[in-house]
Amino acid sequence: MINYGLVAQLSKPVVPVSSCRIVGLGGAGVAFLERLDRESGGIMDLVAIHTSAQALHRSCAVVKVQIGREATKGLGAGGDAGLGRAAGQESADDIRAACEGAELVILCAGLGGGTASGAAPLVAQQAKAAGAMVIGLVTLPFAGEGGKRKEQAEEALVRLGRHCVTVLCFENDRMSELGSTDATVREAFTAAEATLSRAVRSVLRMVGLPAIMPVGLDELWQMFRGAEARCQFGYGSGTGPDRVIEAVEQALQDPLLDDGTILSEPGDVLVHLTAGENLRLAEVQSVLLHLSRHFAPSSQVLLGVSEDPANAGALEVVIMAATKSGVMPAVDEEEESSVDRTETTATIDDDGSEPEKQPAKPAAKRGAKSAAKREGGATQVELPFEQTMRGRFKDLDPTMVEGQDLDVPTYIRMRLRLK
Repeated sequence: MINYGLVAQLSKPVVPVSSCRIVGLGGAGVAFLERLDRESGGIMDLVAIHTSAQALHRSCAVVKVQIGREATKGLGAGGDAGLGRAAGQESADDIRAACEGAELVILCAGLGGGTASGAAPLVAQQAKAAGAMVIGLVTLPFAGEGGKRKEQAEEALVRLGRHCVTVLCFENDRMSELGSTDATVREAFTAAEATLSRAVRSVLRMVGLPAIMPVGLDELWQMFRGAEARCQFGYGSGTGPDRVIEAVEQALQDPLLDDGTILSEPGDVLVHLTAGENLRLAEVQSVLLHLSRHFAPSSQVLLGVSEDPANAGALEVVIMAATKSGVMPAVDEEEESSVDRTETTATIDDDGSEPEKQPAKPAAKRGAKSAAKREGGATQVELPFEQTMRGRFKDLDPTMVEGQDLDVPTYIRMRLRLK
């Protein structure tokens, strides 16, 4: 039986998102902002981030952040993801300042090159630290571009997923599915930009329009927090008496949704409808009926409905599905973790009082595997101890002597490293 998440939506008000920032990173990301600016009439809040001073000078974005002035001297990263990461670390404060005040940040980038592959995870981290929920929208390189670009893109995708609530991916190899086989290169890239632009505008409408059945940022976070970096996305629009069938079929055929095949796997699915005041309940039920044939019986479906007075004759259907990312490379703890974080850890007082928030200790720059390789031998990584890790003593009162819990092994209590 397919479950629909309706009760939680009706039990509490959801305030539309009032502040959303679109961040274009690297060459492809900054270029993509041009299309968004044309389609929105200049009303979108756009931020361009790049190592190249020349590319930023040509950008339409009002806010421009040049990263890595010392690392790249105003030039691009030359396909070197390590250089792009260093540039992001150098300008971490500027990146965070550009994201301050936004509730939602949509990070657009083309992975595989240097600037975006290296700096995208850090940009997402800084946006998250500034208080925003981050959604990634990225393209992946053509298979024929070589193993290095593919490896850099996959590693960046893993790192990016650690800081984004979800990541929408478009594989460049799927451009051929967007038009005729005789399409020119310009036409193919234009069609791909149109697909990504619809995704951005759909997310903005989903969280920003007045809603009958709202979908807030907290619902999005709850739905996609268990996904492994990737999210499938489908968009369809229909008009006239058959607008329901037209919109549903178009959404299922969206290249970002893998032609709807992913919906047959159990998981969480978001279905969002946007129409004018003439939207009928029978149409909402019809959309769900048509889509339910493609959902796994154990899927959890969240339904959202918004009204757009400017969209009186059309019905728009958006489908978002959390999905596993498949076999991805194992990467070490990211270097961007060396930047100061705002996260906190809790410590329990001896008297059982409310936990006191304390600044978290910065994570190690690299994982144990890299450390062993660097030092030429095995090392022991010091793990943070929490009071909840008491094993069989967890239900007993601690044995406290002079402020120390004697149930905790001495080498942990004294923070000693074993040789």
